Amino acid sequence: MKDLQDLKILIRSHYPIICIETVEEERAENVVARVAEELYLPLFTWSATHGLKRTGEKQPAYQTRNPIDALNFIEASSLDGIYLFKDLHHNLTDPLITRKLRDLCEGFRTRERSMILTAPSFTFPPELSREIARYDLALPGREELKKLVREVIRKITAQEKITVHIEGKDGSTLINNLTGLTLTEAERVLYRVILRDGKLDAEDLPALLSAKKEKVEQSGVLEFYPKEPSLSDVGGMKNLKHWLAIRKGAFGEKATQFGLTPPKGILLLGVQGCGKSLMAKAVAREWQLPLLKLDAARLYNKYIGETEKNLQKAIRLAESMAPTVLWIDEIEKALSGSGTSDGDGGVSTRILGTLLSWLQEKTASVFVVATSNDITKLPPELLRKGRLDEIFFVDLPNTEEREAILRVHLEKKARDPADFDLPALVEASKGFSGAEIEQAIISALYAAFSGRGVLTTQEILKEIKSTYPLSVVMKEKIEALREWAQGRTVPAN
Repeated sequence: MKDLQDLKILIRSHYPIICIETVEEERAENVVARVAEELYLPLFTWSATHGLKRTGEKQPAYQTRNPIDALNFIEASSLDGIYLFKDLHHNLTDPLITRKLRDLCEGFRTRERSMILTAPSFTFPPELSREIARYDLALPGREELKKLVREVIRKITAQEKITVHIEGKDGSTLINNLTGLTLTEAERVLYRVILRDGKLDAEDLPALLSAKKEKVEQSGVLEFYPKEPSLSDVGGMKNLKHWLAIRKGAFGEKATQFGLTPPKGILLLGVQGCGKSLMAKAVAREWQLPLLKLDAARLYNKYIGETEKNLQKAIRLAESMAPTVLWIDEIEKALSGSGTSDGDGGVSTRILGTLLSWLQEKTASVFVVATSNDITKLPPELLRKGRLDEIFFVDLPNTEEREAILRVHLEKKARDPADFDLPALVEASKGFSGAEIEQAIISALYAAFSGRGVLTTQEILKEIKSTYPLSVVMKEKIEALREWAQGRTVPAN
C-alpha cells in the first residue's frame, strides 16, 4: 500500500514532525498504527480529552491532557516510538508549545522517534516550518470503494430488504461517482441513496454526485456542473465532434488494458459566441463524466502565495475527482501578465509554471478543455505539443452550421423549424455567431409575444437585420485570428 510505504520512508528519514492534513482522522490513525507495527515501534496517541496513551494500555500517562505536559513527558521518556497528536493545530500559536516542539526536534534526529500531527488543517509558525514534513493521505482508490459498496449493502441487507441492480457499465459509473470522496463521505451518500427508496440502481447514479458537488463548492476554487447540454445542442463542429467520439471510451479499464493512456485535453480557440463554452459542457455530458470549472476570478487572492495555493488546491481536487472534465474558461485571464516583467509580483509567471508542469506530467484522468478568445494573450509555452492533445479553431459558423444552429434554437423554443424559411434565415445570418443567432430568435420571441403572438420568419429576419455582428464590429481582429490559426490549429468546423 503506497500510503504505508510513503509514511515509513518519512519516519525512517528521521523527520522529527510529520503532519497529516485530513478530515479522516480514524483512517489516518489506522495507517499510522500499521506503520508503527511494521517498523516495530510503540505507538503513543494524544488527545486533549484522554492525554497521552500507549496503544494496548488502558490508562494514559499521568497528567498529560495538557499538551505541554504531554510534550514534557515525551522529552523525559527513554522510550523510542511514534507519537500521534490529534488536533494539536489549535495550540501551535502558543510560543511555549512552539519552543518545546523545537527542543524535541533536536533530540528526535538522533533517536527512533517521530511525532505525527493530524488535523483538518494546519498553519505552522515560521520557526517550525523547516522541521515539518507534510504527508498526504491518499483518498480511497477504486478497490477500496468497491469494498465499501459491498460492505454497505451487506450491513443494510442484514436489517431490511433492498433491491440492488448495478452491473457492468453502471457499476463502473457508480465507482466513478464516488471517487474523490473520503470513505466516510462515500459511506454516508451510499446509505442516503439506498435508504431513500430501498434500492440501488442506475437511477441513483446522479444522486451519488451530490456529495461531490458539495465538496467542490466548499473548496471555493472550482465550480461543479451536474447537468450539461449534449452534443446535439451544439450546431456544427463536425471535426471536433468526430475527434471526441473516437476518444469517448478512453477513460475506462478496458482502454487501460488495451494500452491507451487517457487524453490530456484540448484548447478551443476562436471567435466569441461560437460555442466554445457550450462544447466544454457537452463533452462532459457525452463522456458521462462530471464537469468542473476553473474560474480565474476564484484563483487570484491579494495575499502573497495564496493564488498559487488556490491553483494547487484546484489541481488536487480535480485529480481526486478523476475521471473528470476540467473546463478552464478564457484561460488567457488566468495567465494574464505571465509574459510581462513583474507587474503582479511574479504571480502570473508562477501560475503559468505550475499549470504547464501539471499539464505536461499529469497522469490522472482529468481531461482539460481550455477556451480562449485572444491568442495574443496566451504564452507560447502553452501551445507546445505535449501540454494538450490538440488546438481547435472555432470559426464563425458556415452555411450548413448556421442552419443546424437555427434548428437547435427553434426546437429549444418549442417551434418546428419546418414552419420557417430556413434558407432565408441562413442567408441573412451570414457572419453571425451562434450566440448572435440565438439572441436574434429570443428578441423575435419578445416582439412576437408583445404583438400578434406568433413567431414568424419575418420577425426573426427583422431582428437579424437590426444586429451588428462581431464579424463587422471586430472585423480586423477576427481576420487576424483566422490568419494566425491557419496551419497552426485544426478547424473545429
